[in-house]
Amino acid sequence: MKTINISKAKPGMVLGREVVNRDGRRLFDAGIVLSEKMIRTLKMWGILEVTIPTDTIPEDLPPPNAPPGRTRLDNGKKKAVLAHHFRHNDLENSVIKDIYALSFERIETCPEVLSFLQEPSKKGPGKSDVHDPYPVNGIHSLLADEIKLPALPTIFSQINAAIKNPSCSGKDIAEIVSKDTSLSATILKIVNSAYYGFDEPVESLAYAAMVLGSQQVCSLALGITVINYFKGLPGNRINMQSFWRHSVACGITAQILASHVEKVNKERVFIGGLLHDIGQLVFLCYYPGTAGIAFGQAEKLGLFPHQVEPRYFGMTHAVFGSLMADKWNFSAHISAQIRHHHDDFKEKPPREIAIVYVSNWLVNAVGIGSSSRYNLPRLNMNAWQALGITHRVLEPVIRQLDRQLVEAIKFFYE
Repeated sequence: MKTINISKAKPGMVLGREVVNRDGRRLFDAGIVLSEKMIRTLKMWGILEVTIPTDTIPEDLPPPNAPPGRTRLDNGKKKAVLAHHFRHNDLENSVIKDIYALSFERIETCPEVLSFLQEPSKKGPGKSDVHDPYPVNGIHSLLADEIKLPALPTIFSQINAAIKNPSCSGKDIAEIVSKDTSLSATILKIVNSAYYGFDEPVESLAYAAMVLGSQQVCSLALGITVINYFKGLPGNRINMQSFWRHSVACGITAQILASHVEKVNKERVFIGGLLHDIGQLVFLCYYPGTAGIAFGQAEKLGLFPHQVEPRYFGMTHAVFGSLMADKWNFSAHISAQIRHHHDDFKEKPPREIAIVYVSNWLVNAVGIGSSSRYNLPRLNMNAWQALGITHRVLEPVIRQLDRQLVEAIKFFYE
């Protein structure tokens, strides 16, 4: 028998021992021949390792070649690119070492990683067509009546109230969501996609709430509603697709990490991860000129944008994002996750805050999307240690993220 990482499991392998989840629920019996769908299910449940009879483990395949039409980078070039990217981090640390190794592997196979890490820092959104004030005075006016953000649909407040109500049933959730036919159709598409991999089609919202849980359906509905809302912002100065790719990846990573961390709400950290940079999105969309100046100053001083934002906006995008969450009546937990996702923690933060912080760092580290970041910051080890997990979790987490993101981004943004 040999215990292997779940990322190494292949269809046709035979389970040598039964597999149970963290709560002791049996998922698969010993002797079952693994299929692609079974492996996907194990990853969804957060299973890190499986035991396989040695004679069913195939010989390792050679590493994949670079995709056709693209020049394969030599190892020296990859190391140079990654050394610059990880320069604020200790490569002797086991957590950093694992993520560095994953990035080294992904830089060949994922085109976006290469462009994300090789391109020089963007110079910000450029000059504004509208001469926004510099520095911005009265940023709070965006939350008041003087300058109105696009109105959130009524269904948003109904879903938000439902997600806070523990007695709200799946039937109740289905009735609320069904009022928006486009939202209902999108949720059913997601539930029936490879993202979840159910054997039988899910044809109603009530059944979706039963198999996924009402809170998960609420989280999906909130995420879709908020992203659709932000599509109405004047975002001609920002790559919205790249921004939301980063944000959706952060939400998914937070949800995956939460399955390995005790006493956290997976749906809550998904929303926190998805919306962690909403403050920056508003800065970029409404004050692109000032944002461009702030980003340029950060680059000139060798700082991160959130370190210079108070000078230009009176607060960081993280604080402004948390104020938006408060205005929309999100829970205090989600507001705190948004507010503290750039903090330099001097002690271990609450687990859900730590999950969103680490998720944002991980997504930036492996080069998925962009929220106009400049460099990869140092990983705060107090935040990492607050999770109480081993660094061996990281490889299956990132591989599960890669698989789920392909499906999720289709429904959340594209």
